[in-house]
Amino acid sequence: MRTWLRVHRAAQVCGALALTAGLVAAVGDVLVPVPGLAVEDLAGVPVALVAPLAASSVLVRGALAGAGGLEAAAVRPVLAYRTGMVAVVCALSLVMALVVTVPYAAAAARNLVGFTGLAALAALPRGRRRDAATAAPAAYLVAAMLLGRPGAGSWWDWPVEPSPHPATWVVPAACLGFGLAAPVLARLRPGRRPRRRG
Repeated sequence: MRTWLRVHRAAQVCGALALTAGLVAAVGDVLVPVPGLAVEDLAGVPVALVAPLAASSVLVRGALAGAGGLEAAAVRPVLAYRTGMVAVVCALSLVMALVVTVPYAAAAARNLVGFTGLAALAALPRGRRRDAATAAPAAYLVAAMLLGRPGAGSWWDWPVEPSPHPATWVVPAACLGFGLAAPVLARLRPGRRPRRRG
């Protein structure tokens, strides 16, 4: 288990989560200027909403690290380890957001969950692993920054919504749930039987 944690960069994941929490607490309300394309352009997005992208990227790269072929043939349940690692980090961020009284803490935890879910979905197709997994959340964040309107109540621009309103949790939670469940369900499905020739 110790080797698995080292290969999957558990120490770096913990460090990234701690650094993100520190940024949210220290400078979370500082605005990152954003040129918007919407009618009412954003004055800026709080650092607390952008910082979880880095933690999510480190988490996903760590979870997807390792030799895929060797892990597929391993006796240990490596898929369960990977799923558990992602789920524990996301749950820990949610607990931290509930315990601390820091502005934007809940929205930052939501964004970590959402970015990680988008990355998990992007990693599902075979052949597209870490690069696509880390690029998808970044692209989604940029699109939400350019086109989103915080406070408008729309469901899709949750990365730039500073309010932790329950409606803004629907897409992030669904992405994470499906992104983690899909590989497990794929393993549970019985394999296709080879065709008989002749």
